[in-house]
Amino acid sequence: MDVFVVGGGPAGLAAAIAARQRGMSVAVADGSAPPIDKACGEGLMPETIFALGELGVDVPPGAGFRFRGIRFLQRDAQVSAEFLQGLGLGIRRTILHEWLIARAEECGVQLMWRSPVAGISEAGVHLTDGFVAARWIVGADGSGSRVRRWSGLDAAARQSQRFATRRHYRVQPWSDQVEIYWGRHAQAYVTPIAREEVCIVVMATHSE
Repeated sequence: MDVFVVGGGPAGLAAAIAARQRGMSVAVADGSAPPIDKACGEGLMPETIFALGELGVDVPPGAGFRFRGIRFLQRDAQVSAEFLQGLGLGIRRTILHEWLIARAEECGVQLMWRSPVAGISEAGVHLTDGFVAARWIVGADGSGSRVRRWSGLDAAARQSQRFATRRHYRVQPWSDQVEIYWGRHAQAYVTPIAREEVCIVVMATHSE
């Protein structure tokens, strides 16, 4: 392979599609199987929607919830701003993942689900059941990246840790902006993702 991507989430799939668009042979491996989900705010900024279009990922009309900006709120103050160009999109992460998988398959990316990566070397990628030679290796395996550790880059990694939890609520969005409630040790992100649904993510520096 010209490019081997470790991690099949949105970032890994986007990197794989971009490489295929430049004529490279590409494989993606992930120890899980789709849909790959995690606690995230589920809000796509206007620039992200533009980038998806450049990758050939078409956002269906009427998908998700269009929001016009971001509002930060804390106990005694708040500030908000609208996007200068275009609207953002609130969409479930699993739906975004489905779009990216479909595009990756369409442009010829080799997708290797349930294929844990055991290590890397200058020659390529070591899987639990084999080896794939690769010229380039992309680590898209999250904040606790093993690729980063195997590459000796952990010294540059942020050592602090945050905890997150996410819930979806069937309620009509009360705002056409993403709202971020800001506290000293925690933040709550409220994203409208459908006409009758909101996503709420709470992130904190402590698990309790």
